[in-house]
Amino acid sequence: MQWDYIVVGSGSSGAIVANRLSADPAINVLLLEAGGSDDHLRYKVASLCVACVGNPEADWMFTAEPDPSRHGKVDLLSRGKVLGGSSSINGIIYVRGNRGDYDHWAQLGNTGWDYETMHGYFRKLERNRDGISDDYGRNGHVTVSELRGVPKMSHVFVDAMAELGYRKNPSYNADPSEGVAIAHGTHNMGFRSSTAQGYLHPIRNRKNLTILTGATARKVVFEGRRAVGIEFAHQGVVKTEKASREVILSASTFNSAKLLMLSGIGPGAHLQSLSIPVLHESPGVGRNLHDHPVSNVKALVNQRTTNMDDNLIGKIKHGLRFAFTLGGPASYVQSAVAFVRSNPDLDYPDIQFHFGAFAYEITPEGIKMLDRPAVTLQPNVNRTRSRGYMELRSPDPDVQPLIQMNLLGDPYDVETLIAGTKIARKALATKAFAPYLVSEFSPGTSVQTDAEWEAYTRKVASHVYHACGTCKMGVDPMAVVDPRLRVHGVEGLRVVDSSIIPQIPSGNLNAISMAIGEKGADMILQDRAA
Repeated sequence: MQWDYIVVGSGSSGAIVANRLSADPAINVLLLEAGGSDDHLRYKVASLCVACVGNPEADWMFTAEPDPSRHGKVDLLSRGKVLGGSSSINGIIYVRGNRGDYDHWAQLGNTGWDYETMHGYFRKLERNRDGISDDYGRNGHVTVSELRGVPKMSHVFVDAMAELGYRKNPSYNADPSEGVAIAHGTHNMGFRSSTAQGYLHPIRNRKNLTILTGATARKVVFEGRRAVGIEFAHQGVVKTEKASREVILSASTFNSAKLLMLSGIGPGAHLQSLSIPVLHESPGVGRNLHDHPVSNVKALVNQRTTNMDDNLIGKIKHGLRFAFTLGGPASYVQSAVAFVRSNPDLDYPDIQFHFGAFAYEITPEGIKMLDRPAVTLQPNVNRTRSRGYMELRSPDPDVQPLIQMNLLGDPYDVETLIAGTKIARKALATKAFAPYLVSEFSPGTSVQTDAEWEAYTRKVASHVYHACGTCKMGVDPMAVVDPRLRVHGVEGLRVVDSSIIPQIPSGNLNAISMAIGEKGADMILQDRAA
């Protein structure tokens, strides 16, 4: 069959692109997804994301190189490998980011990506049914609601941050975004609301849309400098399908850049070293890789926390609570957020906090839940300055790429994390926490000086599954796509996912990835009509 468009990846962006393009019955769309169906319970209940991360049936399970900025730490970099992509396996926290994030994108030359424009795309995707914010859209495909049945300690955290002078802001996704609140999530009556659920399942019977699962893209097929199709593996057979209009890569910040390089678009010397013919020299492919570095402060408390229920009885208890209330710990992971300025002279918050009424330790055997009641305050750097990169290890599409996160390569990120952990310690010292605090567990009161804080930060810092930027949007020599998401130097090829982000926004990436999908689809349809 001759397709008008082929979309690679059914995740937070790709599912939306496929939905919007196929809304016109005259447009034939093929959506390729390497993973399988999202019908399993683990994709429906948010707390079961722990059964998805590190599971090859749900997760690409990319592994980074030892990070020299963190004493050689090696990260598992999860990306969803299932219908809905990472929106089907993430922690469901919904954050748009702030005005300054997107106005900065526009200032970099990305016309049409300013806050006012993006605000409309966020509202387009949102379906808000419980009135938590008048700023949310009401007719979109992804339900956004305040988390249901959060533990008492989440409210204590909100009160503690307010005591420090950070205002309570239950509408933190409006402008201004600064403040502290019980988190909002992509869920509907306690169940996950993914792009698969919202954008794909309702339209799966459209005659002009074919969704092919278990289809792993290998490279873009070109005729001259025009993309005309995709080579992919399906059921053990390598196949090629053609697109008369465009090929759209929505395959994640790792796979989209990987596919470009496998197709001859990327740093020329690197491609030549692997005997890949260079179609277009694009030095920015695989560069500009960044994430939100995160640290933590953990405290023992005198209230039971969910890490104590990491056993059969606890799982039954929370499962029954969910069955009867559609809320409680089964319906979320972290339960409160805060957006704060470490310096009052800043225009926008430079730190985001995630709060969880649980604590764990990372051991050689993996994650081990603490055996005592505890809470975790996690500050992360909103607009990180550190940059890593990714490259191909081999011209073989089945070989994972080489990924270097370099998560704390810039001193600014270390300094900002230290500021965040100091704020966390101050929160534990408030009157709000006083009735519940037993002691600070990690790092412990022995850490006091900046040198001690830095040593602790480099030891515990991690990513938060927000990798982005490897196919940067822009007009500079390192940009991979233009502001309409067309790949520089070729025709008929776009990238529409979080890899196009030039500078990470101040919040969890699922919301902006979906907004990129909405805006990307809009631009494709506009260009088709032109």
